[in-house]
Amino acid sequence: MQFTKKLPNYLAGIVTGLFVLSFVGTQYDLSIVSKAQAQATDEIIVTARKRSESIQDVPVAVSALSAAQLEKGNIPMTQDLGKLTPNVVLHDMAYAGAGLSASIRGLNYDDTEKSNDPAVGVTIDGVFAANNGGVNLDLFDVESIEVLRGPQGTLYGRNTIGGVINIKRSKPTRELGAKFQVGVEEDNTQDLQAVVNFPIGDRAGLKVAVRDLTADNWMYNVTNQRTDKDFKDVQSHSIRLEADITDNITIDLIYDDIDDQSQRNNLAITSNTQPFTFCTGIPVATPPIPADALKCASASADLSRANDYSTTYDLIPQFMTYETENLTMNLEIDLGNHTLKSITGDQDSEELFTIVSWGSPTPVFPVTREISFDQTSQEFQLLSDYDGPLNYVLGYYYLDATFDQKSGPVQNFVSGQELEATAIFGEVSYDISDEWTATLGLRYTEEEKDFFVRNFAPLAQGVADATAFQRTGATPAGGFRNAVDQIYEDDYIQHRFIIERNFDTGMAYASISNGFRSGGIFARCTDPVTCAPFGTEEVINYEAGLRLEPSDALVFNVTAFMADYKDKQEQVTTNGLVCGNPAEATCTFSLNAAEVSISGLELESRYYPSESLSLNATIGILDADYDSYDDGGVDISDIAKLRMAPEVTFNLGFDYDVSLPGGDLTLSGSFNGRDSYWGQANWKTFNFAQGPNIEVDSYESLDLSASFRTETSNGNQIKVIIFGNDILEEGGRIARPFDAGAFAFAAPAKRQHFGMKIGYEF
Repeated sequence: MQFTKKLPNYLAGIVTGLFVLSFVGTQYDLSIVSKAQAQATDEIIVTARKRSESIQDVPVAVSALSAAQLEKGNIPMTQDLGKLTPNVVLHDMAYAGAGLSASIRGLNYDDTEKSNDPAVGVTIDGVFAANNGGVNLDLFDVESIEVLRGPQGTLYGRNTIGGVINIKRSKPTRELGAKFQVGVEEDNTQDLQAVVNFPIGDRAGLKVAVRDLTADNWMYNVTNQRTDKDFKDVQSHSIRLEADITDNITIDLIYDDIDDQSQRNNLAITSNTQPFTFCTGIPVATPPIPADALKCASASADLSRANDYSTTYDLIPQFMTYETENLTMNLEIDLGNHTLKSITGDQDSEELFTIVSWGSPTPVFPVTREISFDQTSQEFQLLSDYDGPLNYVLGYYYLDATFDQKSGPVQNFVSGQELEATAIFGEVSYDISDEWTATLGLRYTEEEKDFFVRNFAPLAQGVADATAFQRTGATPAGGFRNAVDQIYEDDYIQHRFIIERNFDTGMAYASISNGFRSGGIFARCTDPVTCAPFGTEEVINYEAGLRLEPSDALVFNVTAFMADYKDKQEQVTTNGLVCGNPAEATCTFSLNAAEVSISGLELESRYYPSESLSLNATIGILDADYDSYDDGGVDISDIAKLRMAPEVTFNLGFDYDVSLPGGDLTLSGSFNGRDSYWGQANWKTFNFAQGPNIEVDSYESLDLSASFRTETSNGNQIKVIIFGNDILEEGGRIARPFDAGAFAFAAPAKRQHFGMKIGYEF
């Protein structure tokens, strides 16, 4: 059942009430709130346009989350940000190192390959990530996060057709001090965090941050009759030095080292009623039980669902390890009425992907993949700071990103790519009058992708040939099954035009912008057809927003948008027979096949009825449909489903502060949820009646926490946080289903989770 069909009446009432409240507040200034109470509202500063501005003055759809909000809401990873932001769906990309599948307003990329660019950009301390690996971070030592919705390419990165997640970590305090925190949670979770700050003279500071996080598996493995220990295993270290070289020049150096040796859960969802390679169609309950039937949903996902997804049946757990070293250097020069910024980033990472049974109690499709990735980027920004009507941002951006991977033993290949991209960009704002402001942004990008792939024979001989080729470049005696060397070049002009009208209680704006996601060649292609280049896709976004602050106690924002999604890149995965591989293998075709129309509404509000109580609400409504989808000359737009695009997302929250004799107590709550949405399948051949279940059910979650802070006699602080996430539902849920043609699988996510954090700060 669609969530929209069972949407509670009170939710519709809240939406209506917020509209009425905003109107009443505009007319009567909400005199029910005293001036003393009004002081509860703190101005939220964001850098959505590369300069510090109040969020209510920014003509961009942006949600801002502070470190305190993340802590109170127990938002431990990037993927959890989707709870609090409208029309945003995030989940763990369990088949990439620290990978993130991100969807904003239905625009997403949900695969592992680094040959394809993400639809949602992620920046960490100003550095844009070139792929979706390594960005599902454990949110530790974070200062703030901004989630920008809609194309942001005129100011951010390269391909940001869906939006940007902008993560900023805390800077050195330049004072001697430390924060220590111990987390004790379910599943034998132990989370040790330490941040120590040192002053270096009067002009510099050093910060050292360390984290050690381990947890056992929350799912019981029935096949192996055990709970896997140290299922999550992450160690990270960070050193940050900030120094004022002169009165006008500041340098910020960051070194990160992350070692993630975690595992993942999988469930087989291959249908027993459809003639998949791994299923015979004979019910498991009918003796004799076919060996292939043990690889299907009846021996995995069906059993797990009956146990509220608290059990798994993997013969061999999936390992997805990730190791990386990152260097970041931010240089800022104050030139009086200008600021010059230099942002340099360097990343060197290694991933090892090992999966054999894909959630089944027997081996299915063994894959071992070694991936190395390197990224170097340089960005310059010149920001004006005039008192007059004209201000601007000008910039230059360069990116060099390289990956190499070796895969086997069923599909043996080596592939790699070197990407070079350069861009010049700028955004100019002009105050036409005291009420009207116009903004124009442009970005010109040139890029080149130098791609190669070599496909080898399956199994043992192919492994040997692939290893020899990777080490020495030796051609196999029998030649390659497929070999591609190709350069893909592209250039593109992005634009954004905004007109805004300011008035006493807020601001209204309208904008038009576009974004692109460049083409290329899919990295695990297997033959000349699947290795054919796919082209650039484009989004044109029309947006109108209203930012209201009718009183010091109420903020109410509404954004409406429409988007035309053209030449949409579709990755269609089938069984291996379609491309000359064994039946148990897979093929992935990359097509510029589709046109999509997207429209929606986003509501965000904060209300302070008293100095102690604050209420917040976010609601996202999305309507996204294929206009056309040409797959091999057949238009399947009437049956194809846009993945990761729920019709409704919402969050209703509160914070209540209580002063106690021994300290301050904050009670926080969040009731959030989303409508059902679809995973990925080959819609041209998908059997909706008999195929695997690749629709993610709608769900709601109630999260509660209590935070107590007290001060010792010498001025040090102690905090205790007790939290429960999704407290009404035990077990788990399906987060990411995928139909690979030959077989289908799904990644589960935990629901109910309780824990406590104890911190000490001086």
